[in-house]
Amino acid sequence: MKLKLHFLLTLIMLCYSQISAQPITGKIIDAKTKEAIPFSTIQFDEINGVVSNAEGFFNLSIEEFEDSKSLTISCMGYLTQSLTIKQLKANNYIVGLDEAVNQLSTVYITNKLPNVDSIMKRVQANLKQNYNNALTKNTIFSRHTAFFKPNNVQIEIDKSTGFNKNQLKESNRQLDSLTNSLVNNHPSQEFTDILADYYTSNGNGNKVQVTKATKLLDIKNKNTFDNIQKKATNIILKHLDINATYKLKTGLFKIEDSLSLKDTKNKKEEDKAPDLNNIKQDAYAFLNQHLFGSSSLFDFVADTSIYNYKIQDVTYMDGKAVYVVHFEPRKGRAKYTGNLYVVEDDYAIVRVDYEFAEGKKGESLNLKLLLGVKYAENVNTGTAIYKKNIATNYYHPYYINQEIGRYAYVHRPLKFIENGGDKDKIAFDFKLDGNIIEKTEILNFANEAITEDTYTQLKENNTVDFIKLKQYDPSIWKDFSVMEPLEELKKFKVEDQ
Repeated sequence: MKLKLHFLLTLIMLCYSQISAQPITGKIIDAKTKEAIPFSTIQFDEINGVVSNAEGFFNLSIEEFEDSKSLTISCMGYLTQSLTIKQLKANNYIVGLDEAVNQLSTVYITNKLPNVDSIMKRVQANLKQNYNNALTKNTIFSRHTAFFKPNNVQIEIDKSTGFNKNQLKESNRQLDSLTNSLVNNHPSQEFTDILADYYTSNGNGNKVQVTKATKLLDIKNKNTFDNIQKKATNIILKHLDINATYKLKTGLFKIEDSLSLKDTKNKKEEDKAPDLNNIKQDAYAFLNQHLFGSSSLFDFVADTSIYNYKIQDVTYMDGKAVYVVHFEPRKGRAKYTGNLYVVEDDYAIVRVDYEFAEGKKGESLNLKLLLGVKYAENVNTGTAIYKKNIATNYYHPYYINQEIGRYAYVHRPLKFIENGGDKDKIAFDFKLDGNIIEKTEILNFANEAITEDTYTQLKENNTVDFIKLKQYDPSIWKDFSVMEPLEELKKFKVEDQ
């Protein structure tokens, strides 16, 4: 009886510990409007915290939550608020922040606002003393989301000497079904989460040690240009001679020399996860784009001669006055519009909100008439938040959210030519245009200085073992306070293959 009682008590304690260790999910809202406040900082000790997502939600995963544990919530333009876990629970995990604008209305009553050109000159002059990413270790959680949505897909058989009437009819039916499903179904989606330590050297070197990585992708419905072309090709092959092989050409270029149904019948589509080098280079490039060096996309900081600036507001952050400087293109080569948030005491930029100005675009290529290809980056919008490391006295990227949209058009005439025999030919026309959307978020948990010896002696992982998921599983990240996913990720589910 004592043994049974002991077992029962142990089971109860286990259940209780699991319940008490459950992650806490809360939401930050504007106390007046009740609208969600994205990108707020939720600090649970001096150096650790998370950021609310674009929907205002945040997640805290700590092994033991005591009701007396204090959280500090801050966001640009709002009064900083501190509350305990007990108070958070009592508020149904909702935190309302009050605007700080009214509190600062008297700051510049007696003094004129400084000249905006003077502010920007001081920002530029202080860049080197405010930002230095050399010889640092950054513990970063990154989330990459990719979507592809075809707007229009046309696949038509132009000529056939190898199909009989029934084969031609069935091929066209299947091709029509494929194009309809591509246009009308949900967009192809892919989600990648990575937690890793990123190290930088005094030069251009960088190293990475991956702690955990997950990938959520529906291979069956993965719709890239190559995949769609492959699906159309396989439909054609199904109605050709199983014992024959074919050359596949587009215009003057040969794509395949010996295609056959035998080669593709049992071939299963595989997902190739990015290797360590790709992960490292992508992260390094992304971080440098959102810093203020030579690789930065922030030309509105580097070249003030091509932008117009004005002080839009004076707001408040962590007890310091912050200038809100609006920028927009002045000259043709300027691309962006948005706001810079500049701290008054050291002229550091602590936040950037940016997007393409009306009529502007990024990289583009138009070879529609020559090669049937057109490409244009028509969306580039984001928010970058910077945090000061008291130990080093430098600011570093704390949270970055970027969305890039690209329009792509491809027109490719394809031709199957049988090898040997009577050389039957099948020709079809392939047209596709659609939008590719990529979203990237990073949360920098910890930024610390390292020595050159530490960097030199550091050994990288040889491989990255991705955990393949069929749907988002928050328990995988239960030991880490990572970013709360958006609804699009929570709802995504891979159907059985």
